[in-house]
Amino acid sequence: MRILILADEVWNDYIFGNGVLTNWFTNFDAEFAEIYLSPGVPNNKICDKYFQITDRQMLSSVVGKRAGGIVVKENSNSQMMVQHQGIYGYLKKLSTTIHTPMMMIRDAIWCAGRYDKIAIKNFIDNFDPDIIFSSRMATPKFLRFERIIHSVCNKPMLAFTGDNEIGFDCYSISPLFWLRRWYTTKMFERNKDIYSHYFAHSKSQSLLYNRKYGIATSVLYKCTSNSQPEHIHAVNQPINIVYAGRLYCNRWKTLAALGRALKQINRDGQKIVLNIYTLDTLTEAQKRVLNENFSIYVKGGVTPKELIEVYNHTDIALHVESYDKANKLATKYSFSTKIIDLLSSGCAVMAICWEEQTGYQYLKEQDAAICIPNYDSIEYELKELVKNPYIIREYAGKALACAVKNHSREAVHRQLTGIFQLVINRNRRIKEL
Repeated sequence: MRILILADEVWNDYIFGNGVLTNWFTNFDAEFAEIYLSPGVPNNKICDKYFQITDRQMLSSVVGKRAGGIVVKENSNSQMMVQHQGIYGYLKKLSTTIHTPMMMIRDAIWCAGRYDKIAIKNFIDNFDPDIIFSSRMATPKFLRFERIIHSVCNKPMLAFTGDNEIGFDCYSISPLFWLRRWYTTKMFERNKDIYSHYFAHSKSQSLLYNRKYGIATSVLYKCTSNSQPEHIHAVNQPINIVYAGRLYCNRWKTLAALGRALKQINRDGQKIVLNIYTLDTLTEAQKRVLNENFSIYVKGGVTPKELIEVYNHTDIALHVESYDKANKLATKYSFSTKIIDLLSSGCAVMAICWEEQTGYQYLKEQDAAICIPNYDSIEYELKELVKNPYIIREYAGKALACAVKNHSREAVHRQLTGIFQLVINRNRRIKEL
């Protein structure tokens, strides 16, 4: 089986050590090529053939040379920071403060720019894929790109999203946000017929796309690592909770609410502590509430390998999302890939999220985590764990069982192979008619 990957970011495991492409396709029985839409040189052990298109090329193509060209894969980590340089890095920095206007400027560049369709077609024809797998969030930039690929390659296309990408189940006070959202939704509706199958992290999102747009859909999760612990360790004193990840989307406010509960519980002696591992630089507001006065210790960043060792000495691995309206709706369909890592960590998993958040719903449905739906319940649930620490070991076992049953590499590969082969066979039958 030959699979052509379409992606927004460069496939570089030094930059994206937790990337889903490497997670899904490690030891997968297929040959891969990729077309990606960002700067940087790829670095992974799976794919060797690449075609690249960048913001700079697309901007130049409006009046000059058409965009796109073959790149050679890098065999070292020397290109780790390339994606942060040039116009790409400049636009990304600006987008953190004036997000929607900068994204609309970028949309305009990618919708007006000219692709080198001949070079793209030659690259695809030389590889001769059986299917196209498009892993991305729907944006005007990428939806147009998918139509271009569809026009030069008569092969079935499957897509994956992990985000709330279209429709109006979201929140913003910006008219530009709603204009861009409307335009993206209209472009998606135009594209819907080119998708032979659509994967999502969210069961509710999959059902929505199937019912509303008539697209064949299914839920696709990340694989677990192959290094699950052999046994569940005894509970520490004090109980050790770990959060590893970014603080954005107001996740830090949920961590602060947890800290306030810890402060109350630890008034007469330290019973539970929260250790945070993040590469983010704390703002002054974050420093005021994420500190030792609230039994919170910010440790800085760790590598994925180091994090495994951290979890080996941790009781509870934490997953949180924000409770403010804008971020609740923005992350409604997001299933953090870290959840799978948490399930296989050997720790009990604790989820503090809105009840309609996809990750929370899954963990609750599987009874694989201690699920806390609101701030008011945090202190009560933590006190129960202090009184009954056996619950922590019980949920550590449930988390591991869920990881092994539902997220083994073998199970995910069976799912992907079955759907890929079904789509390929259907396409062959159509051609024979």
